[in-house]
Amino acid sequence: MLVQPDLFVAPLDQVRTLDWKKVKDLLLVIEVLSPSSTRADRFTKRRLYQAHGIPWYWVVDGDQRVVEVWTPEIAFPDVERERVTWHPAGGGAPFVLDLEDLFRPI
Repeated sequence: MLVQPDLFVAPLDQVRTLDWKKVKDLLLVIEVLSPSSTRADRFTKRRLYQAHGIPWYWVVDGDQRVVEVWTPEIAFPDVERERVTWHPAGGGAPFVLDLEDLFRPI
């Protein structure tokens, strides 16, 4: 099954090639829910990403103003209401996203 995430993070050495066929190791995948994508994002894509061992999968729900944080081994997400933190293995300082800032009206 071919899927296209809304946003993803992959190793720099793979992305620098500018050859999408060489981007094999997704470190973080983010989907933003919309009425037409909710079922696919929460179930179909999540199960696929978990089965392939994607370390982090975030589902951004703008209506509820939350982010569901999934990892391969869990059956239920951590639901974050204030901030999400991502600290990949071998990374420096963690990336912290304040959800108040994320969901602030434009």
